Amino acid sequence: MELTRIFGPKSFAIVDGIVGMEGNGPIQGTPKPVGVMVMGSDLPAVDATCCRIMGIDPAKIEYLQMASDVLGVTEEARIQQIGETIQSVQTKFQLIKEFKHARLA
Repeated sequence: MELTRIFGPKSFAIVDGIVGMEGNGPIQGTPKPVGVMVMGSDLPAVDATCCRIMGIDPAKIEYLQMASDVLGVTEEARIQQIGETIQSVQTKFQLIKEFKHARLA
């Protein structure tokens, strides 16, 4: 979160979601075709968007909740999105036991 404040205006994230990794990724997981690229200069918002695409509630991910307290990124309405809707590309990922609580309702 502190790094976002320091480098945020100069940062741009590109997430290659053409093939994701579900389960115990990124090394021991199972490849999952998703077919998306997520990009943006608001790094926590990019991560929150990726969570939603994977069927994960970003408000239940600790570092995103901390970022939201300062930057307000866990609410979908606060993230400007251009391109495909999250619903049209959403691909629910298998989650390990420690993250099953984070599944979107």
